[in-house]
Amino acid sequence: CSNTRNAATDEADIVNYNPAGLVRLVDGFHINLSNQTMFRKPEHSFALPNNPSKVYKFGQDGVDPFLPMFYAAYKHNKWALASGVYISGGGATANYPDGSFNTTLLGAMYLGASTPGHYQSIVDQYLKASSFYLTVPLIFSYSLNDKLSIAAGGRFIKGMNKTEAGITLGDSEYGTVVPDYSATVKYKEDATGFGGVIGIFYQPTEKLALSVHYETGVKLDFETKDNEGTMALAADGTKKRRDLPATLCTGASYKATDKLTVAADFNYFFQTSADWGKIQSPRDGKYYESSEAAGDCYTAGLGFAYDVTPKLQLNLGTKYTAFLYDDQKLYYTKMGLYEVVKYNNLNIGIGGSYKINERFQVDLGAGRTFWNDKTINSIAAYPTEIPVKITDKGYVIAVGLDITL
Repeated sequence: CSNTRNAATDEADIVNYNPAGLVRLVDGFHINLSNQTMFRKPEHSFALPNNPSKVYKFGQDGVDPFLPMFYAAYKHNKWALASGVYISGGGATANYPDGSFNTTLLGAMYLGASTPGHYQSIVDQYLKASSFYLTVPLIFSYSLNDKLSIAAGGRFIKGMNKTEAGITLGDSEYGTVVPDYSATVKYKEDATGFGGVIGIFYQPTEKLALSVHYETGVKLDFETKDNEGTMALAADGTKKRRDLPATLCTGASYKATDKLTVAADFNYFFQTSADWGKIQSPRDGKYYESSEAAGDCYTAGLGFAYDVTPKLQLNLGTKYTAFLYDDQKLYYTKMGLYEVVKYNNLNIGIGGSYKINERFQVDLGAGRTFWNDKTINSIAAYPTEIPVKITDKGYVIAVGLDITL
């Protein structure tokens, strides 16, 4: 919950954050188990051009109770070997039981294409979609001397997406002679890929620690399967690219006093270099690179750790996430963007760690993410733009256990 782990050297979760710092752990086996429970409440509202007086409003429902992570490392003398299982992307479910902007557009398209006077309204709609990038790293770290250590390794990525959506058209002018019409979408997408990891950790003094590690991009070619709906957005066997972008992670920590440590992180995601397929622009009918429309992304964090006693440590931190869109309106023509809400936000977290004994430590934390209310115009009905007003708030509760053997 300090939001700044890139220069940490105290627990096995640094397999993910500071791989070269693993050799600073004490000799032996180190295990970290944790889980995050997320409470998210994104909402959006809009009116369609053909009926501006009717305002649609949709919101996320439900809780994401399980986002588990596991890390393990063995350290001996100057070297360490580590692995784990964690989620490097996605990790939540977009659940809109009453529908959303995208299902409403789909329903409006069907209404427009139906026989004149046939159906007059969308009487039911829903959307439920999830995305998980399951990651398994294998990292080798080596201490060159008392101040400098390095790390190298790889990671296996298993991408898993699932989408379910449906609309029902009703209120036919012909009454019950024409029954309501339902259309559903249900399919899965899977992909696998491999990437590399390199890292450096440098501790020039006992108080100051510096780190940097780079994760290469991972090619992910998602294949559609298990179409079970009444219509298929893509036939089984269809492939589309959605790579995991390369990432540069840097960190610094400074022991300001015997009890207080201050740390800062900066991560940069090279999204424009990833292949995310193409988007057809409603403006001119031409195709553009999705990742170039999205632009790159970065996070910047500042955290504080205070040792209340030799066994109890309290943490406070904040992290700012910035999306550097090149063409946000074009990117938001992709399915699901208004539902998951990807724009600048600030997270504040608090927590603590309690060392039960030399082998076991318990970690607890909570956080809140803040977004400013925002209107992002949709160009899906170009040349008409549809203003979509978005609000969001999110909370997370985390619990973890660190074991040293």
